[in-house]
Amino acid sequence: MRISDIISSTRDIEISDRLCILSFVLSMKKEEVLAEAEKIISPRDIDLIYHMMDKRRQGMPIAYMTNKKEFCSEEFYVDEAVLIPRPETELLVDEAIDIIKDMQAPARVIDVGTGSGAIGIIISRQTGSKVVCIDVSPEALKIARINRDVAGVSERVGLVCSDLLGGIKGKKIYDMIVANLPYISEAEWGRVMDDVKGFEPKIALYGGKDGLEIYRRLIGLLPGYIKTNGWFLCEVGGKNQAGAIKDMLTRLGFLIYIKKDYSGTERIVVGRWIGLS
Repeated sequence: MRISDIISSTRDIEISDRLCILSFVLSMKKEEVLAEAEKIISPRDIDLIYHMMDKRRQGMPIAYMTNKKEFCSEEFYVDEAVLIPRPETELLVDEAIDIIKDMQAPARVIDVGTGSGAIGIIISRQTGSKVVCIDVSPEALKIARINRDVAGVSERVGLVCSDLLGGIKGKKIYDMIVANLPYISEAEWGRVMDDVKGFEPKIALYGGKDGLEIYRRLIGLLPGYIKTNGWFLCEVGGKNQAGAIKDMLTRLGFLIYIKKDYSGTERIVVGRWIGLS
């Protein structure tokens, strides 16, 4: 059987997914898969390809099958213990890096709800900052540890199993706290795609009735950990959530701006804490 036969016999699966599976199993770039469409595939590889195609039909994300996902041009290990990093979250990372670079010195950073560790690891790699990656899930932190060690930032990136900031000892010493916490609301949960709802951890997605239950808890803690003129950045699910978080932060003495993603959705809330006069 040739590559072209596999591609033509699995048309019920998106072509991008077919190419990802073929690329993974055959250890070829996607461009090579298309260029070598008449290549003969071994029976063993055929079995694995069709097995993965069946899993995709059942809704399993490709990233969980291959145990890898690209994020900010780096490859991260993922499995079903962690949320698959999203492209829109790269905006959060980019904004954090730009702010830290303006500080003209490495920063002390907390990454709350780290999951795979992607956010904190990229920030540390690109700025030299010391980052504490926090997650309530021990299973998620095992994945973050793998990614941290592969990235070569073990000396700068610490891992803490904690409910939000409860496990952090230092007070008012952090230059930045970044968070990508669960923000899907009760109403939105019913509309979540099956391949997300069925495979990705609900604990990393569902944020309660209005999607902001966990953010409310975190925001109330921020003044105890951030330096004066320190920064808080978080990802949210749109205009209403961005506005609600802006109001919460403003009441605490933050100056706020909001950044939209590539689709025009208000996605990243950025606050600088100046305190209350």
